Amino acid sequence: MALLLAAVASAALAACGGAGSVRGRAITLSGAVSSAPGSAARGSGAAQGAGSPARACGAATAATVAAIDVHVVKRIYAGEAGGGEVAEDVAHVTSSRELASAVAAGDRPAVYAAVHAIVYMPGWHIVRLRVTSGHRVLADIGGPYIIAPVRGSLRVGASKVGSFVMSVQDDVGYVKLVTRFTGVPIDLYGTPRPAEGFVLGTLQPAPALPRDGASVKVHGVEYLARAIDGRAFPDGHLKIVLLFAPPARALSARSCAAVRHATWGGVLEHVAARFAPLPSHYQDLAGTLQGASGGVVFVREGSTQIAGLTAGPRQLPQSGPVTYRGRTWQVYSWEPYPPARIYFLAPS
Repeated sequence: MALLLAAVASAALAACGGAGSVRGRAITLSGAVSSAPGSAARGSGAAQGAGSPARACGAATAATVAAIDVHVVKRIYAGEAGGGEVAEDVAHVTSSRELASAVAAGDRPAVYAAVHAIVYMPGWHIVRLRVTSGHRVLADIGGPYIIAPVRGSLRVGASKVGSFVMSVQDDVGYVKLVTRFTGVPIDLYGTPRPAEGFVLGTLQPAPALPRDGASVKVHGVEYLARAIDGRAFPDGHLKIVLLFAPPARALSARSCAAVRHATWGGVLEHVAARFAPLPSHYQDLAGTLQGASGGVVFVREGSTQIAGLTAGPRQLPQSGPVTYRGRTWQVYSWEPYPPARIYFLAPS
């Protein structure tokens, strides 16, 4: 999902918010975000009543928040390991006649030159590429700490002449993406730094690798740890650990439905804040949110849709359930720059 980072970067990013900065903040705009930077946001106030008169989420609040952010983080990782942009970059490698011919000939200098050209080709997003023939590494070019490796074969005609491992993301880029999308502290553990067992993260020093669901104390704060499996380049193990601070008391007093409401709002707020000015990037926002969430985004002025990857239903409520393409979605919306209203259909 390097495409997500590229889209966000192209929109003149604002500085990243502090880790966990939206957790527990009052989300008041139709169940979505408080406002985009500099906007005069208006909302229907649906978030406040989303869970009434249901009982408080209480002890389940942290797990409710974590479930949504883990969903987003898994989608970001899956995009890095197998999204559309990854498929395009794999095609760049497999279609290189210079590379395949050099591998078939066993010409190491020519293999190195071809790999170097692919990795540093402007407009492509390959951060590391390793080419092998049998057990021999013929070339390995790119950054040192890489995640989400993708494997493939090199062929001349119908004959396989070699193999490759490539990636479109490094540890720093992935941590930045997760932080920009969720604001949740993240630490990466595993090889390729086995002596330390730690790759990179936002909490320093990192705690010992926790098990999924464990309680971890860092700098005197108790965090709920959620651990996700990943891969380190070229074939190492990776644990992606998200650390959730105790939720604010006001958030725990709301229903679990309202907590989900606010948590999705936090994700939307983090993403929308990266696009400046937001009205010039509605289509980028729609694509980025859909890729990271699995939800659907539409921007409308009245009944006219001005952004979105697909045509939406004729009528959309500002909040609440809606049926679209055979599924029921929960609608959150906000109006940071009237008359345009942004609708997010969250996956259930």
